[in-house]
Amino acid sequence: MITRTPTVLFSYAFRPFFLAAGGYAVVALALWAAGFHGLRWPLAPAAITPAWHAHELTIGFAAAVVAGFLLTAVATWTGRPPLRGAPVAALAAAWLTGRIAGSFGGALPPLALALLDLLFPVLLASFATREIVLGASRRNYGIAAITWALALLTTLYHLGAAGLVAGGDWLAVTLSVHLLALLVVVIGGRVIPLFTANWLRLRGDTAGPAPWTWIDSAGLALLPVAAVADTAAPGSAFAAVACLLAGGANAWRLARWRGLETGANPLLWVLHAAFAALCAGYLLLGATALGLPLARSAALHLVTVGGIAGTILAMMTRVALGHTGRPLAVSRPIVVAYGLLGAAALARSLGLALPGAYLPMIDTAALLWIAAFTLFLWVYAPILLRPRPDQPM
Repeated sequence: MITRTPTVLFSYAFRPFFLAAGGYAVVALALWAAGFHGLRWPLAPAAITPAWHAHELTIGFAAAVVAGFLLTAVATWTGRPPLRGAPVAALAAAWLTGRIAGSFGGALPPLALALLDLLFPVLLASFATREIVLGASRRNYGIAAITWALALLTTLYHLGAAGLVAGGDWLAVTLSVHLLALLVVVIGGRVIPLFTANWLRLRGDTAGPAPWTWIDSAGLALLPVAAVADTAAPGSAFAAVACLLAGGANAWRLARWRGLETGANPLLWVLHAAFAALCAGYLLLGATALGLPLARSAALHLVTVGGIAGTILAMMTRVALGHTGRPLAVSRPIVVAYGLLGAAALARSLGLALPGAYLPMIDTAALLWIAAFTLFLWVYAPILLRPRPDQPM
């Protein structure tokens, strides 16, 4: 078993990257919580800033899941053989290099740090583009473009961190959040109605979610507008209207997918709940721009923790089961993990509205997040490291 683990680990991209994302979700939040309270670790970056925290959770955590999901799914989309073996190992090594450099490379020159961090997003974009283009999957050219945008935003982040582009680091992380939200809206809009329809059909209900209409197209089109408005003119009337329209259109889409009938299936209701949190986050962004007395960062954290991370946890738990030949049913600890992450989103966003609650809610949200992904690792590390049950040990 031990001698075969490396072969199994790199047999599909989801295996190393879901494992890495779960582990780094715990490590990065622990490092951030320590830094938030003034505790530093050896060879830490010069400044443990909110921008560093946001960058590591977008490029370090979320982009790892993008790599695992995308490079696994692209084989289904294109009919090409899945990426496995040495290319997956090289991409995982590039990811790990960037995380070590970003968290423990405080003595490195800015250029060296940037180049080491860029290895992963550039390699990911190259692999994804190659598979999508060679597979003639024109429908997914936009997703390939999103991976290149992540690489460009990583470059902008380091230009800002080095003082070469004023505010570039914050501009990069804000756009990265919206870019990941767009990916959730695109992929979620495909898989949530599909998974729901399949499950309802098994229960004898052939009606399924509502088919694609203009409101789905509007939801996709309005999200980039909201992203630009919130990044370029946060707090403005333009940003308020754009975010309210984007959140409302996608909430309308979600309401047509029959999520209220999925309560018996945690793998389904968690996807609906995460999409709802993302929509609510954009609505809250619009409301704060109109003067709601809540910090804009609280609304953004409803998007990131509830929407993006919620979708990530839901997809990792589902994809890992499906691609290792296991029944699509999660254990009770994973249902608890879903609840803990949802509670973390509420504590980090709406909890800050309570009087004197800032520091307690920040710490509570961090602990709930760490607990959720610790449960994920406990249940899923053996699944990700072992062969399929129908394969010999």
